[in-house]
Amino acid sequence: MPKHPIFNAAHALDRAAFAHPDRSSLTYGDQTMTVAEAAVATRKLAQLFAQAGVTEGDRVLMAARNSPYHLLAFVACARLGAVFVPVSFRLTQFELQNLVDFCSPRALICEPEIAARGSFTSTGTLLHFVIDDDVSAGPLSPGLQNGYLALSAAMSPFDGSFIADSEPSGHDELGGREYPEGLAAILLTSGSSGTPKAVELTHANLWWGSQNFRSGFEYRSDESVLAAAPLSHIGGFNGTTLDLFSNGGHVVVSRYFHPAEVLRLIEEKRINIMFGVPTMYGALLAQPDIATRDLSSWRLPLVGGSQVPAPLLGSLAALGLRPINVWGMTETSASGSYLPFEHCASHPGSIGRPFSNIEARVVDPGTLTDVAVGVPGELVVRGPSVTHGFWHGDDYTAAAFDKGWLRTGDLCTMDAAGFLSIVGRLSERIMTGGEGVFPSEIEEVLRQYPGISDAVVCGVPDEVWGERVVAAIAVDEGASEPTLVDLQAFAGQVLARYKMPRELAVVKEIPFTSSGKVDRGAVRRQLWQHPDSPDAQSPA
Repeated sequence: MPKHPIFNAAHALDRAAFAHPDRSSLTYGDQTMTVAEAAVATRKLAQLFAQAGVTEGDRVLMAARNSPYHLLAFVACARLGAVFVPVSFRLTQFELQNLVDFCSPRALICEPEIAARGSFTSTGTLLHFVIDDDVSAGPLSPGLQNGYLALSAAMSPFDGSFIADSEPSGHDELGGREYPEGLAAILLTSGSSGTPKAVELTHANLWWGSQNFRSGFEYRSDESVLAAAPLSHIGGFNGTTLDLFSNGGHVVVSRYFHPAEVLRLIEEKRINIMFGVPTMYGALLAQPDIATRDLSSWRLPLVGGSQVPAPLLGSLAALGLRPINVWGMTETSASGSYLPFEHCASHPGSIGRPFSNIEARVVDPGTLTDVAVGVPGELVVRGPSVTHGFWHGDDYTAAAFDKGWLRTGDLCTMDAAGFLSIVGRLSERIMTGGEGVFPSEIEEVLRQYPGISDAVVCGVPDEVWGERVVAAIAVDEGASEPTLVDLQAFAGQVLARYKMPRELAVVKEIPFTSSGKVDRGAVRRQLWQHPDSPDAQSPA
């Protein structure tokens, strides 16, 4: 008999389709799938993948705005033991090709807008599919002309009888099959320049992350969740969304975040749960009619992705909502710690306590020994939802773990009651609007601009985005100084828009520390501490 619990989401969806076949499962635009229809769609997609040669361990990469196919394709991969790799639609063709080279997918799914830009090359067999049944997307014909296959049309000949890639061992097809386990998904997070940081998450990691959410948030399998955060990010993908989809809940997918549309969907679809980063919630609060909208169904506003300002939580509470501050990482399957609404007022700025299946310590970054109560140190965590490593990233893995504990890179304090508060970061990663940006990647591109001798990039606080990307450059003697617009146009050829510098300063020389390292802290203090600095160029 199969071992229990069975972590594979395909098993949960098949059981939900048996128990609640007519429940609403996936809503996108004006179309809604039942749970039974969603299960059949994942089986058809698995049959298509199998015919395309996708087998256990093969990668299926998806680059698209939020789509039902993020969930359908993941479960289809789960049936085969294949590995789902969702990536941001914001990436340029150059960046996407680098990821294709990095993870060597067997199949690739793109939205029409990306397919229209061209196909990708691979050393192995790579089949290109384009989403062909999204009326909100761009025209389909350019992608088809570029060699993409229409996805839903390619699925249509299959009967959906496939369950899992194993032989039945008894009369009960569902209970008698061994659903694949092991590596389930690879999600990208910020890494050093030129080397993607790709987190490996198993079916067990994702399942335990969901168990953390269930015990902490106390939701039911028949509730509805709005997927408005990017489904290529762990918070959007596994932050209750995958759990509810695979267990018979209702997922309403929003193609992209638009505050007015989100409020409409919450009201009309009677949404119970939504995860978003502080930037998204700030945009919702700025809507002039938010106080008059019927948000009574929305009982779990989950806010995370970066430090959450206490006033933001207070503004949500003033509307009658009960926000929960959630802290997590891709490496923890999104589940790290949470601050229930009941403690928001008494612990402003805290990220709460660890979830039920997460252990946390605050340690000295140098010795990795525990620090005293209230003393800042590095937050380290462990638990069954925590990754064991990174795809083709032995150096990342070696640096990330100490005796089974994940080094988060966040500087944190813990009070006598066990409440955690983040006070800074060891790394120089910039979090802007929920997106992780690594400075060295941008610096490498800026240094290629004619006449620039050196560049340094850092993040500075921003009330809307959490942080914004700023850059300081030094130019060669006699060279003309580029404007911010010049550099944005240059860097935009290879970098996503959210990585663009929003402010620029031209300096005589880049500051360095006594050890010879770039002093980003000095750049941040000297040039952007005072907004009227004469050296700063602000974006138009």
